[in-house]
Amino acid sequence: MKVKEKQVPYNRFLLPLMFVVFAIILEIVNFTYLGFTNSNGTLMVLPSYFLFDFAMILMIAGFIYVVYNKIASAILFYLFLTVQFLMNIVNSTMYFIFGDILSYDLLKLGAEATTALTMDFIDWGGVFLNLMVYAVMVASSILLLKFNKKTFTVKNFSTVTLLLASFIFVEAMGLSLFQVQQSTLAQATSAQTEIETSDEYLWNNFQFKIDAFKKFGHYGFYTKSFMNYILNQAPSEDEKEDLREFIDEGYREGDENAPLYGDNLIVVLCESFEWYAIDPYNTPNLYNLLYGDDTIVFDSFYARNRTNYSEGIALLGSVPKDIFISNAASNGYNFEYSLPKLFKHSTADEEVKTAYVHGNFENFYDRNISHGSDKIGFDELYTIEDYTGPYIYTSFTNWIPEISFVENQIDNIIPDEGRFMTFYATLSTHGPYDKYNANFEEYYQIFDDNYEKFSVWFEENTDYVIPQGDDFKLFKNYKSAAIDFDRCVGYLLESLEKKGRSEDTSILFYADHNAYYSDLCYKVRGTEKSDYENTYNYNIPMILYSKKLTGGEHKVVSEFCNTYDILPTLCDLYGLEVNVNLFHGHSIFSEEIKDSFFVSNLSGMFTDKIYSLNISDVTVVDDSVTQLDIEHFKEIANEFYRRQAKIEKIYRYGINSNKHLIS
Repeated sequence: MKVKEKQVPYNRFLLPLMFVVFAIILEIVNFTYLGFTNSNGTLMVLPSYFLFDFAMILMIAGFIYVVYNKIASAILFYLFLTVQFLMNIVNSTMYFIFGDILSYDLLKLGAEATTALTMDFIDWGGVFLNLMVYAVMVASSILLLKFNKKTFTVKNFSTVTLLLASFIFVEAMGLSLFQVQQSTLAQATSAQTEIETSDEYLWNNFQFKIDAFKKFGHYGFYTKSFMNYILNQAPSEDEKEDLREFIDEGYREGDENAPLYGDNLIVVLCESFEWYAIDPYNTPNLYNLLYGDDTIVFDSFYARNRTNYSEGIALLGSVPKDIFISNAASNGYNFEYSLPKLFKHSTADEEVKTAYVHGNFENFYDRNISHGSDKIGFDELYTIEDYTGPYIYTSFTNWIPEISFVENQIDNIIPDEGRFMTFYATLSTHGPYDKYNANFEEYYQIFDDNYEKFSVWFEENTDYVIPQGDDFKLFKNYKSAAIDFDRCVGYLLESLEKKGRSEDTSILFYADHNAYYSDLCYKVRGTEKSDYENTYNYNIPMILYSKKLTGGEHKVVSEFCNTYDILPTLCDLYGLEVNVNLFHGHSIFSEEIKDSFFVSNLSGMFTDKIYSLNISDVTVVDDSVTQLDIEHFKEIANEFYRRQAKIEKIYRYGINSNKHLIS
């Protein structure tokens, strides 16, 4: 009987084998370039649980192998390597700017992220290193595939049978390695430290993004995070009832004897605002506000979040990590304890007008979905679509002057009569700062005219540095935008007086994050952007203007506080109802402010003296920190994440209280 023979090219095995080798090399390049270290400070070249990575690489190699058409097989080979190469570049850029990496939730930013992107964001070192490695891989693979013509003989087996048998074997091996690695995940040392010490908990929840990437690697991280994202199991009816009770148990009634009860409030989110934006020559209104008799200055206020998160935390006291606020709105969550709704509910016998004002488009960050009266609770949203002034909004970087927008919308910001609560988000100081804005020409001239005396004052009265050379333009553009905002501050205070509303209206100014565009904040502070553990970089302004509260006496509060503390503080001052289970922060004027603790949506958690990426490994920023301070930090961190795990489900599945405080 004649034996069946088939000639099979070695390239069918060579291509998937090269993929395994090249994918691992790209992982090593990425880990080494990012400078990842483990808990004992040793440099990492591969993830801690490398088998997750290897198992997925092996399974992808199996798919490359089983595709019978050599062109289709090559396409898969180059596709996966190209995606990994591009992700290396994106992650190196995000890591060195924000201390963050790309995740599925960030992909939903879409247009918002694209419009805010500039070339100076790109980490060119990461680009060139990865491009060089990638080019060598592509060139070597092409040469090997082109010139390697060797084959081997297969007898008594059809090609299809051989392919399927090999594919099943490789996939089974990959799945087995995946399961084996999962069984080795570190368990919690105690129930109280599950979040901190359990890698199994990290694997299922990804609460520490950078830590998860370091431990599970590129393929392990993105495979599991995708699984978590699409396979998130809805809570049972019993669990939903437990979460409703959790909400109800957090309720604390308001206080009619609060110092600002029944008064009006304006909250101003100051985009990319820094202490060095304020000086007596260019920004006299802000300077007078900073040192005025009717203000309270919070000089230890810290924050490090994207604007939408900073806004959401101030309005809600907490935000979801895995979805956007607009998703929660679409899922049926009713935001009972939002700042606008609490204001509207606080005085049943008096109507309260609530308004959101921002010089960008209404649908930016899906505010048109989340901010309405039936969601977060604003009666009206006044945005660039409502602006009728002389300037034209032409691009994301060519802002109309903030003062023109405020003048145009002043009656919506400060109504002539009736009780009101307004949230106003600024825009002109956003950046980028390497772009010329023709609308700011007047401000550039003011800066130039004041520069000689300003520079002397700046050197003698601050610890900051005026950047020189090409970076000076960045500083000038930023300060010119600050002049624009300064006029808004003056106009707001003047309008309060003219409308007779200055005695019963307070204004809270708070910054969302530092001026990170073009690394300006690091250049002025004299720090390195790679030193993301340096909490000094995140100390930004928060100022409360309130004639009634200060009694004509300038005050400074130096307790550490952060964005999470804004809503509890406002509830305390205005006698609003509170939900301590839905709010992460504390009133700055309470004893509990000692437990103030900040978690960034970018990555990391900190106070003014301690920084950590994963609770377990801490960096001490201040020499006065004791072991008791570190233990207290870890305790409140674990409590934060335990509460956040419940809040995630409340937002994701639209779980509302049984009491329904607000109709």
